[in-house]
Amino acid sequence: MSDAARFNIARGEETTTEHLLLRLARKHHGRGLTIKTFTKDVERDNGADWGFWFGNGHKPGLPVRVQAKRLYRKSGRYDQLYHPYKGLSKSGQTWANQCEAMLGWRDGAVPLYVFYNDDSLGSNRFWSAHNRMRWRRWCGFPFSSPEWGISAASALAIKSANWGKDNRPGDFPMIPWHCLVCPCCWDDRPADTSLPSLIGYGLRQLYSYSMEEGGEDLATTADLGFSFEPTDNAPSWVGLLREGGEAEDALGEEMARLNLRGVAIIDETEDRDE
Repeated sequence: MSDAARFNIARGEETTTEHLLLRLARKHHGRGLTIKTFTKDVERDNGADWGFWFGNGHKPGLPVRVQAKRLYRKSGRYDQLYHPYKGLSKSGQTWANQCEAMLGWRDGAVPLYVFYNDDSLGSNRFWSAHNRMRWRRWCGFPFSSPEWGISAASALAIKSANWGKDNRPGDFPMIPWHCLVCPCCWDDRPADTSLPSLIGYGLRQLYSYSMEEGGEDLATTADLGFSFEPTDNAPSWVGLLREGGEAEDALGEEMARLNLRGVAIIDETEDRDE
């Protein structure tokens, strides 16, 4: 992201997301992690999300609906954070903005914002804002660390921000992306260390952190239509993506119905190279 800004080369969220998945696949090849993706051509302005399924083979997994935003160096803001929503829900409903759509889909997936940052992130304002927050145990300290190249925030944190104005780093609580799986970021760690359980635990901590800062109760997520616990109820696109080939048309139709730009299965397996 820093090099793209430095050389004035366009680098959008879709490209970065695909590059992220490629790097994960390359880094963990032969180490018990498989990644399968599919990207669908959609109109750029409809705010389509990515669907992630964090699985443990064909055992229970965790669905996550991801909206990616990038930091714009010139403004120092996530300029497209409060982008209007122009898609339709599966029932034909529409929403005024992407965040409301993320929380309104109620498809069982945990809504997550992911931010792609560059080395301009380590500003005094960002430092000051996060220093006032009670949660400061991340292994990505200090804030200029490369660990902040990708950060994450709950959809509730974005909804609670000053809508349309608070779109700078530090305007809402976020954490380094790796804290979703890294046990060094939290006081406790889950007894079940499978990938979907780790992701669910990290997301629960993220939501708890952001809601604590906003004075809300984590129990309210029960009314939002998603859970942090792994489930056997995988989204229909997961099976279609695993089938591949002949199921591609059906997969594209399902993604259009759910307003998904891309989908990815990140599977923990027992197959490891010696």
